[in-house]
Amino acid sequence: MLFRILVLDSSGMEIRKLSDMSLWRECGFEITGHTFDVDHAVTSAENQECDLVLCVDRPASAVAVPFMTKAAKRCPEISTLVISHVESSKNIRECFLLGAVDCLVEPVKNDELKQALIRVRTIVSTNAAGKEYASATNTALEKLTAACDNEALIEKLSEFLKKTQGKAASVEEAADFFGFNPDYFRRYFKRKTGVSFSEFYKNLTMDYARLLLSSGHYKVAEVSELLGYSSADYFTRVFKKVTGHVPSDFRR
Repeated sequence: MLFRILVLDSSGMEIRKLSDMSLWRECGFEITGHTFDVDHAVTSAENQECDLVLCVDRPASAVAVPFMTKAAKRCPEISTLVISHVESSKNIRECFLLGAVDCLVEPVKNDELKQALIRVRTIVSTNAAGKEYASATNTALEKLTAACDNEALIEKLSEFLKKTQGKAASVEEAADFFGFNPDYFRRYFKRKTGVSFSEFYKNLTMDYARLLLSSGHYKVAEVSELLGYSSADYFTRVFKKVTGHVPSDFRR
């Protein structure tokens, strides 16, 4: 599954040429939409209908700054790449200050565009992973809340899970965060929730992994790295033990 690009170009002159380029797919993207209107682009980004907005700027109808100014208030997480037909240090500086991942000037060389897209993909991939992690965490905490009437524990646990995204957290780290020694924390968590912390955390991370794999954006090795596992083979063994499936069963 490729990340989606919305082209914002007020004249429409570039869309056919851009759509024919094979470089997008090589870097994990595809052009899925085109608009002439800044407000429509902001709405599309806000509704998560695209992962990247490519602004094609022209002197008489610059769209990048107006788009990013409005997007900053309504959808600040959207990534923006700018291609300008005129080299203007003032405009480029303003675009970067508003959060553009890169600003390229025509004629754009393939190597320049490829490097920009690689940077964008890293950012888009990280943002997408964050959304999946939040979804898996919310689901896990909702289940725990149903079995555990302890608001303070749930809030503290939520803080810990946000802090440890991207690495395999241990019982010792969780105990330290709660201010307990590990043995007491194990007993405390099991008594309050009915499950061990290790079981809770393993189920959470495997649900997160399942969401990442199902999105179609990540390879097994990439998911293993995002979860903080030492190797893809070890991640695969744990995933199969918990879910009964191998990771590739969930990849689109």
